[in-house]
Amino acid sequence: MKIEEGKVVTLEFRVYDNKTNELLEDTKEVGPFFYIHGFGYFVPKVEEELEGKEAGYKTKVALTAEEGYGEYDEDLVMEMDRKDFAEFEDIYEGLDFIADLDDGSEQSFVITKIEDDVVTADGNHPFAGRDVRFEIEVTGVREATEKEIEAGEPLFQGF
Repeated sequence: MKIEEGKVVTLEFRVYDNKTNELLEDTKEVGPFFYIHGFGYFVPKVEEELEGKEAGYKTKVALTAEEGYGEYDEDLVMEMDRKDFAEFEDIYEGLDFIADLDDGSEQSFVITKIEDDVVTADGNHPFAGRDVRFEIEVTGVREATEKEIEAGEPLFQGF
């Protein structure tokens, strides 16, 4: 089965900083990555490379920061009052959370520093500002169910 819009794709991959060769992410450590092709939930240039391919396909894709996770944006680093986290059971450096922005959108943040009552959070993707290289293996391709298409993501039973 070929990768095309509406197919659930299963990948194993490693992401490297293309300048330093530092390993940034490895699905072997966290499990395979699943996405629905053509819905814009994965890196567009990688999706382009995978279009029409089948399980077993292996490739390397080098991306500039702009093509990958974007340039690092200092405006996405925010200092917040610890009181803003009153509803959290615990806060710590490395905590991921979703915040509602003034324009009504949502943004993912990671707490990078806690100092007294000031919490610093970064809304940039961890790989923002880096030229990266994906080393990819397609391990599965299947039809998405109607429920998955509606949800915009693969759904799994028993998890």
